[in-house]
Amino acid sequence: MRDFIVTDTSCGEKTLTCAALYEDGKLNMLRAEEYGPRSRVGEVFRGCVDSVAANIGGAFIRDGRGGTFFLPLKKSRHEHGKTRHETAFGRIVQSQPLLVQVRKDASGLKEAVVTEDIEIAGRYAVVSRKPGKTSFSAKLSAEQKDLLRKWVDDSPCPEFHLTVRTNAAYAEKGALLEEITALADTLKGILSDYEKAGTGTVLYRPYPFYIEALRDLYELPDRCFSDIPSCREMMEALFSGTDGAKPEVSEPLRGQLSLAELYHLPEDLLKLGQKRVWLKSGAFIVIEQTEAFVSIDVNTGRSAKGRIPEETYRRVNLEAAAEITLQMNLRNLSGMILVDFISLENPDHREELVNVMKKLVRKDRIHTEVIDLTPLGIMEIVRQKVRKPLAEVLSL
Repeated sequence: MRDFIVTDTSCGEKTLTCAALYEDGKLNMLRAEEYGPRSRVGEVFRGCVDSVAANIGGAFIRDGRGGTFFLPLKKSRHEHGKTRHETAFGRIVQSQPLLVQVRKDASGLKEAVVTEDIEIAGRYAVVSRKPGKTSFSAKLSAEQKDLLRKWVDDSPCPEFHLTVRTNAAYAEKGALLEEITALADTLKGILSDYEKAGTGTVLYRPYPFYIEALRDLYELPDRCFSDIPSCREMMEALFSGTDGAKPEVSEPLRGQLSLAELYHLPEDLLKLGQKRVWLKSGAFIVIEQTEAFVSIDVNTGRSAKGRIPEETYRRVNLEAAAEITLQMNLRNLSGMILVDFISLENPDHREELVNVMKKLVRKDRIHTEVIDLTPLGIMEIVRQKVRKPLAEVLSL
């Protein structure tokens, strides 16, 4: 049974709003935000160039409400040079208005990051104003891409870039094209409103984080529960216009236990704040987060040694790989991740470990790349930074 829950819970002195997916009672997905002002990721607003920082290849954008954001020029419509900063619409200068979208929240001492490549995401597709032809999720098979390419050949929004998401593999043609049209209309409205908006005007806000988490699941849950009326109403509205099978959305049965307690969410949050994670075999992994990277160490622990050490190490590494993939998702680990696996002498076992990890990270909603496995058994993984890591949300 797959249950999706949205509830408030306490962690230390903080109150968190959590969206969690439990599969047969085990936590499989988690998004948590501190109760209060919501994340601004995905928000589109009319900003103003505060200054151009040529030495770091970016510009600082103010939102007219006291907020400052960083715009990387080399990753936007700008071309960074020593004396010129060109956009698709002309030269960028101080006090110039810009339409931007928040890509990353502020983290630590780093400002929030914005981009000029405005994207409006749906369940099956993403429509954006960045240049380029239609692209497809790398997780789609060749056969799926061929079929979907035929469906979107006559795109209802030829003036925009279209990205077809993995979930489109499970969509009907009519539903996919209808969503693309709606996304394109939203983007057209933003571009039109921008011309007459003042600095700081918010032109688009995405769905709340718990709705995005629910919408982006590859497979919809069987049931959705929330003891927060507004959240329950939003989930009901999400599925109100859909045909076919959809999850039951309801209020949890009232009893002595809260929804968070019923699913043992406080205990799960406590475990996610600990460095050591035990595996079923008796082995364990240790997760250390630093400013520069994340290190994960795999240890045999109490795992039975067996007659053939190499086979034991192989089995522990494969078990650890699955758990590490889950922990990266639950803790929202990002950036450079170095995993110190138990050294394997057999090259076939080493190759198997790399292939298994690559297969596992393909299921991750956030772009994750397995770089290589060094001779000392250290695997290099890069995971895109989007949201704050869970440790920062929990202030651990």
